[in-house]
Amino acid sequence: MKLSDQVHCPQCRGRLSAASPEAFRCIGCQRSVPVINGIADFIGSSLPLAADVDRYRGDPRPYEPGRPTPLARMQSAISDRWPASLGDTIEFGCGLGETTHAIVAAGAFRSLLVLDSELETLQACRSRIDALAPGADRPVSYAALSGAQDVLRDGVADTIIGTGLLPGIADVKAFLVMAHRVLRPNGRAAFIVPNRRYYEAMCLAIAATLVQRHTRDRAWPEGQQVALELMAHTRRLLVHRGDPNFLASLDVKHLFDSDQLEDLAAEAGFAGAATIPLDPDPAGAETIQRICRDAHAEPSFTDTFAPLASTVGQPFFTLLSLQDSSASMLLWLTKGAGPGVRTFAQRPPLRPVQGGPDAAVGGAPPRWSVELLARETPEGIAVNVGGWCLCNTDVRWVRLTLDNVTRHAPVWRPRPDVHEVLNRGGLYHPLNALCSGLETELLFDGVHAEANNAPFRLDILLGNGLTVTGPAPEALVMQEPMVIAH
Repeated sequence: MKLSDQVHCPQCRGRLSAASPEAFRCIGCQRSVPVINGIADFIGSSLPLAADVDRYRGDPRPYEPGRPTPLARMQSAISDRWPASLGDTIEFGCGLGETTHAIVAAGAFRSLLVLDSELETLQACRSRIDALAPGADRPVSYAALSGAQDVLRDGVADTIIGTGLLPGIADVKAFLVMAHRVLRPNGRAAFIVPNRRYYEAMCLAIAATLVQRHTRDRAWPEGQQVALELMAHTRRLLVHRGDPNFLASLDVKHLFDSDQLEDLAAEAGFAGAATIPLDPDPAGAETIQRICRDAHAEPSFTDTFAPLASTVGQPFFTLLSLQDSSASMLLWLTKGAGPGVRTFAQRPPLRPVQGGPDAAVGGAPPRWSVELLARETPEGIAVNVGGWCLCNTDVRWVRLTLDNVTRHAPVWRPRPDVHEVLNRGGLYHPLNALCSGLETELLFDGVHAEANNAPFRLDILLGNGLTVTGPAPEALVMQEPMVIAH
């Protein structure tokens, strides 16, 4: 299948024809789509992409030598359900082409359309595939595409593959609806996704291990910054899950629950949806070691920390089901043979916490030390926010209000010093103490100081939906460092 048979004009949905080796042209509106080094560039002629636009972007890092390719891992997980031929195949987010290379090397496909939102990445992938068999007539096409563009035609694929794609998609349900539309009846889709429950257990294990080492040695282990950063970035996704405005600017936006992901696929119209563990590691040692190694931790730290984290984290990992025994899952979707009526019942929402903040957090009261420095700018007041906020439940935000305009500073950055100074008695959960930091700049558009100050209020927003209003001065003074402690 040629590229012109799989795509249409993103402007009028008209048919594209090859006007020249350097461009496609719409036979309806005459819009031109450039072809650069054999890659149709649907992005280059568009307006700059907004930060929250879905990007079909793969992992730009080279894959670990000697490890099975993502395609081989998917085939092993799905076993006899993997088709003998992929038919007409679309790969979303090719990255540097590890999966593309495996698909082409196996040769079990009729045509392959390779997509990514980065033209440079596609060029690197294409060079790698060309080097696989120079001069061979391979039915492989390439296109630079983003989720903001309606380019793919209905029913043009038998198989859709994406490795590392869904975590970066802002609107996962909308993407799955599009995938369902693009697939032919009886088609299938395979995606590798990160498992939220496994990553949460891993964060708890890392936090407990770091605290145990500090208690024993009266010092943090050398090289612990890698583990802290891994834990903090994961916690950011855990605490702020379901908040599209905050997640929009992040490259990785989601960790997934198997049941919720299957529900999304059912809502999108798929007849079958299953999440299958990839590389099961129920004890966690191999996964923690690999992730630390990928983050360039020193071998001396990785080789001793990973086995210890597996032992200390046993109470957390043993709570995981067989389906959640791996950091990554294969989402395997199948489209029905024809239209059908399906009844879908959503899961009941979680009940909100009853009572006030004191009843919700229990034990030691919330504590914080918020550092503020405000300054006037032509656009409004800019406030640098630092410090920490510690509580016995998740803290999502420190909310600042200036002249009735609110902005939110997320609480997630590594602060081992907070645990060291304030949590030696273990009154707070180690994960909350180690990831209690603030570091951001907030712009209050259109707000300007009068007499060098602005009316001010500070609130703490907890993960359970409750709000704690903290003591704070009535006004924020420009260019005057301020520390609000409680």
